[in-house]
This record gives sequence, structure tokens and C-alpha cells, in this order.
Amino acid sequence: MLAPHSIAGAQGSALVLALLWGLERWLAAGDTTLPASASRWREAAQRWWPLAFFFVLCAVSALMSYEPRWSLDGLRSVAFMATCGIVAFWVQSRAQAWCLAWTLLLSAQVGLLYTGYQLLVGSGVRLVELSPDSPLHPYFQPGDVVLRVDGEVVRTPEDITRLVLQKPLPSSQPVSVTGRRIELPLTAPLDRAALQSRLALLGPAGLGIRASAPARDFRASGFFSHYVTYAEVLQILISMALGMAWRTVGRRRWWLWGLALLLLLALGLTLSRGPTGGLIVSVGVMLYLLWREGAVGTPRVVMGLAIAGILLSSALAYAYAMRHMSVVDVREGSLFWRLVVWQEGIGLVAKHPWFGIGRHSDRLHAAEWGLYAHGDLPPGHFHNTYLQVAVWYGLPALAAYLWLLLTYVGQLLRRLRDGIALGALGALTGFAASGIAHFNLGDGEVSMVLWFVVGIALGMPVTAEMPADHPPSGHRGVSSREHFS
Repeated sequence: MLAPHSIAGAQGSALVLALLWGLERWLAAGDTTLPASASRWREAAQRWWPLAFFFVLCAVSALMSYEPRWSLDGLRSVAFMATCGIVAFWVQSRAQAWCLAWTLLLSAQVGLLYTGYQLLVGSGVRLVELSPDSPLHPYFQPGDVVLRVDGEVVRTPEDITRLVLQKPLPSSQPVSVTGRRIELPLTAPLDRAALQSRLALLGPAGLGIRASAPARDFRASGFFSHYVTYAEVLQILISMALGMAWRTVGRRRWWLWGLALLLLLALGLTLSRGPTGGLIVSVGVMLYLLWREGAVGTPRVVMGLAIAGILLSSALAYAYAMRHMSVVDVREGSLFWRLVVWQEGIGLVAKHPWFGIGRHSDRLHAAEWGLYAHGDLPPGHFHNTYLQVAVWYGLPALAAYLWLLLTYVGQLLRRLRDGIALGALGALTGFAASGIAHFNLGDGEVSMVLWFVVGIALGMPVTAEMPADHPPSGHRGVSSREHFS
């Protein structure tokens, strides 16, 4: 329930689950009466080997890092990748897996309700007209949005006035006013004493805001701090819902379609291209697999691709329009930024191919190494999961990570008769595709949801029989596993 909203809650729950798992293994160590499936244990070992190899390589990289202290601390996020195997151990039946999947999908709707509330009341104060003597000059101009004052969210000029006058902060500390100009962050350090005197005399009019309105052109982020995080989580959940819907009949199928459409609406409101592109890959992979096994005929595949193409292209067009961006302009901010840092990342990999530079070393030594165009671009990461893994941990670790992903793909293909496994495979391929433009592996919220979903799917037993709620098929095709073999 917490995974779609809170990283602290999700990781805390994962730690409790891991402790219970360890306790159960310890208590059951001498019990020979417990049933044990040799194939289940063998498959579990196949999952743990690549993860263990990846973790060892990351640990070696941390010890050889330019900043060992920070790199060793970063191993905690790598350790949480074990969530997949632990969840797979606890899931013992298909009914249990579907109950968990439904809980996850229903919980995600709360974030959509919160986004609707934000659209209703607005997120920030849009400055429609400013007076020439406004204290917000020269930091803000008409059309900009004021988001926070001293870290507190504001929605009206009255909120700004109240926070400046009532917040108990020393008069020598400037008032921190943050906002945005389309997507460009803005920060204004205003003299607190002078602004308080002006507002005490004139009230909200002392801000020089002649006209304002609630800002509703924001990028939805749910309960997360960043919209891309929310979009990546939504891609995973939409994929799972679609996979479940395609393997279900009756009223539950329509409920799943409805949940998927609502989450798709939320994804469109994030205005994020990478996760949307990942969802296109996910839907294409799932439809291809269904077509290969004969569960969906060619006309339905064509119709599904057409509907998905219309919906997703509309979402992308809306995103480009709202963000005032061109589709193929390499001078556009985010694309230009990626092209620059990708070149810098490749250069670091060439110099440190075996064990990388260590986690966080790029950020701490950015000025020394001339990263981010010698400081002209905002610091961050390399916006590519595979490049980031190679920079931090080295090329062998990247190979281990790809081995892990391929292991999960192979085990999910054995369970494609179930909708959760089909959706998890789509989510995993969409996550991998989106990782070309985003460092989604380093986003703890996204990784936790992905490993949880894949763990649910891998916890179900492998069966060659079609689930009872699978829709009847009109013809027999080549199975997905036979085709990929």
C-alpha cells in the first residue's frame, strides 16, 4: 500500500519483511518436514546469483572509490534490490499474488485523487501582472509561478504575506522565494526586514502583484517529490494492470481497464517523455507475446496498438505543448543537457572501465573533473541507467546488471499464462527502455515498486495450464516460451 506513495514506508516494510524472512529461514533450518520444491529452490538460486555478483562488484567499486565513505553508504540502495527475491519467497499462491497486485493498484489511485485536488486548488501563484516597484523584481516576471516561501507551499498572495510576517525567523535571514519559469527553477533571496515593513504597512498589495491566478500547468508528481519518479511508478503499475486485464474475463477485466485508464491519465499529467516511451515498449511487448501464443488475434493487436498509439501520442503532444518544446530540437534544454553529460560519462568509463569511479564520486569531484560542461549545466547524474552503472561500478557490474534483468525476463516468460507475470514482464521491459533516458535504477521509489511487482510474479508457481479466468482463444499459436527458445 505504501510503495506508490512513500519510499520510507516502502523500504521500512521491505526491511521488516527481510527480517521475518531471515527468522523463518533460521527457525526452519532443522525442520525436515517442510515441503521443498527442488525446481523452486533451483529457480530462486538462479535469481540470487546475478544479484550477488552485482552486489560484490559494487562493494569492490566502493572500496576502490575516490570517496569510499560515500560509496559504501550507497550500497544500501543496491541491497534493496533483494526485495524481489524476498517477496517471491513469501508469495506462495496465485490468489495471494493477485490480492497483493489489486492492493497495489487500488492504493495508487490515492495519488491520482491528490493530483485532482491540486488541479482544483492550484499549485503555486501565477504572476499575471506585476507593478514596476514590486520587490519580486528582478527575480520574477509576469507569467512566472511562485511555489514556496521559506519552504512552505503558497497558493495566494495572502499566503505569501502571512508567511513573511508570521514565520519566526531572524530578520537578518533573507526570505527564500522559490518558483519556476515554465520548467526553469527560480530563487529570490529577499531582504526580510524591508519586506516585512512593506507588508505590515500595505498588506498583500506590498508584494506588487496586481493580478494573480492559481497555477494549474504543473507536472503531476503525486506524493513524490519529483514528477519523473511518479511517471516511472505509473508506467510499472499501468503495465501490470494491462497484463492482468488481458488475462482476465468478466467484470474484473473492466475494473482493471478502468484502473489502467485512470493511471494513464495521471501519467499524461506528469508530462514525462521517457516513462511514456517505456510504456509504449511495454504495451508492444505484451501484445506481441499474446499474439505469438494465439491469445489475441491480429485484428485485436492492430486495434490495441492503434488505441494505445492514439492515447500515448496525445499524451506526448500535450506534454510538448505544455513544456513549450520541439520534438527533435537538439538545442532543447533537457535533450542538450543529456547529450553533453552522456559524452562526459563515456569518457569516465573509458578511463575507469573495470570498477568505475565509485558512487557519488562524480558529484563530489565534478568541478575538479570539469563535469556538467565545467559547471555551466546543473549537476546531477548522467540520465542513463546503463551509463550510470558503468561510470559508478564499472563494465563488469553493468554486465551483471544485464544478467540480472535477463534472468528475470526468462523466469517471467515461464509464467506468462498469468496476467501478473505478463504485466511484470511488460513493466520490466518498459523500465529497461526508459532507463535509456533516465537513471531510474537510482530512483528508490521506482526500484522498490518494480522489484515488488516482479517479486509477486516470480513467487507464483510455474504452471502450463491456462488460468480459469483467462479468456478463451479462437486459435492455437506458438507459445511465447517456445518462440523465445
